[in-house]
Amino acid sequence: MSTFKILVTSQKGGVGKSTVSANLAAYLRRQGQTVTLIDFDTHASSSTWLTRAPNIGVVVQHHVLPLDQGGNRPILDARLHLRRAASSTEVVICDLTWTDSIAGELMFEYDLVIVPTSVSEIELTATAGFLSRHRWVFDSAIHIPPTLLVCPTRVHPEQLRSDVFSKQRFPVSFMLAPPVLEAQSARDMFERGYLMDLQDACGTSFNEFGRSVCAARDMRLASLGLRQALPLTQPRTRVATQTLRTVGAASMDTASMKRNNLLSTMSTLSSQYSILGRHRMQKIRPEEMATKSAPHTGAPQNAHMASMGIPQFLKRMSLGVMSK
Repeated sequence: MSTFKILVTSQKGGVGKSTVSANLAAYLRRQGQTVTLIDFDTHASSSTWLTRAPNIGVVVQHHVLPLDQGGNRPILDARLHLRRAASSTEVVICDLTWTDSIAGELMFEYDLVIVPTSVSEIELTATAGFLSRHRWVFDSAIHIPPTLLVCPTRVHPEQLRSDVFSKQRFPVSFMLAPPVLEAQSARDMFERGYLMDLQDACGTSFNEFGRSVCAARDMRLASLGLRQALPLTQPRTRVATQTLRTVGAASMDTASMKRNNLLSTMSTLSSQYSILGRHRMQKIRPEEMATKSAPHTGAPQNAHMASMGIPQFLKRMSLGVMSK
């Protein structure tokens, strides 16, 4: 069995990490997949949510990592629990508050790393710092790096009008998920139900997020299949540029983009993955701006973005016209 492994992590508390973990597990289970949630956090918020809410069939585990022991013990324990779970399920989701006592190598165990963040400038700066310290993971040319998905969470209506994302520079390439909106209904669902069942804007936004994770998974699996099919003597970048449209980091340094890393240079496999395509971070060099053709943005997509209340700064990023 080939298991898709997802890490939901952040160094910050209160950004909705456990909410994303529990509800994403429920969403993927509702899609017909076998899902295991491993809650590595002391407070066990995500595992408690799933065990007290109506049983949807997610396997729930709670393991507190021995962070106080230092050394390799935390990463060894995490790998052990992850690999045991992966032997009997199609998707494993790990909820982990990151600390400096955890070796960054742990991220290589995962296919997808989701980093929830609020859209305040302070939180985005902290998120950019976290990604900067682990830039070597996502830019790795030695190991297969995980796909990075940044998810704006607990977004208030007034924040949708902010341009804070366009002001922040990020050090690595990543995909930007649709925002998950804040609502009292979401708080009321804690341990009682799931965000995907809400009949309001919050529920709609979470279902959009869930579809974006499925799209990221499909892109990841397609890229790995492409990577494995490449002859060892053929440069990967040539095939990547023929098959995929490239996406760079929202960063000042384009040299940091590893051209032999398919996962950090791809954006979408045609319009099939339009959900992530509409919500991705792009970096376009000034000399490319004049010659780059406009991305496909048909009327149905524009209408959908409007109905979702997507803010102007996200629309600009989805069109690749971020200001420098």
